[in-house]
Amino acid sequence: MDIRFEKNAVIFGGIDCFDLEKSCSCGQAFRWRPFGDGQLGIVRGEPVLITREGSSVVINGASPASAAMWMHYLDLGRDYASIEAKVAADPRLSCCFPEAHGIRVFNQEPFEALISFIISQNNNIKRISGIIERLCTKCGEPVAFMGETLYAFPAPERIAALTESELTALGSGYRAPFIRAAAERIAGGYDLEKLRDMELAEAREELLSFLGIGPKVADCVLLFSLQHTDAFPVDVWIDRAVKALFFEGNKFKKVELYEAVSSLGEYSGIIQQYIFQYARKNLGGKA
Repeated sequence: MDIRFEKNAVIFGGIDCFDLEKSCSCGQAFRWRPFGDGQLGIVRGEPVLITREGSSVVINGASPASAAMWMHYLDLGRDYASIEAKVAADPRLSCCFPEAHGIRVFNQEPFEALISFIISQNNNIKRISGIIERLCTKCGEPVAFMGETLYAFPAPERIAALTESELTALGSGYRAPFIRAAAERIAGGYDLEKLRDMELAEAREELLSFLGIGPKVADCVLLFSLQHTDAFPVDVWIDRAVKALFFEGNKFKKVELYEAVSSLGEYSGIIQQYIFQYARKNLGGKA
């Protein structure tokens, strides 16, 4: 990989196994949207338009000072070709391709991921995105970019200042008290970053201590923002897919699921995204 800087753009060259549209729409991040030939979004207050040009990833609007952040966010330093090769060689999992080819797991800002996945409970991607966007419009900082007004994800203090009625009015429903409680706890000084260096089980227990957070949400936060690549969120789609791929359509016990996931190794969470994409495309319904 090589990095080049042009006026108002950072360019990462030599990037394979990266399908931008799939990665932005596969249910791991909810604020990217198609714009021209790329994806428009805002991360840590910096608005950008990301495009693919051959083997290059072009971050329009980024600065040299933020290059390391974008490299980390897009997980460009990881060898996804070897992960995909491992999955393709597994007779249980090879059917996940071609749908899953090119998906990369983003490293999102932890507080944004925490609130986003609380909102994701018993929800679909379109509704999740709408609720999050309304939340950002209500109390996030506006930023003008490419003729659009984007809103940064709100600081914990701003969300904590909202009433449950205000959160409910945004469409959050029964999740409103969970959102407010999480924001208050982070605003009060709880450091999500400390979970990054914990063992998976310990970090999961920490997140389960938050009001309204269960194992699936906890594992989503750990996988999509804190680099626990062995976190394996299980929802209805993964349940169906695991049953089909590992247990020939039969019911399975939780301990059997843990054994199946463990067999996938340190990148089981990344592989989970491939399985999720396969399930969405092949097992009926909409996520």
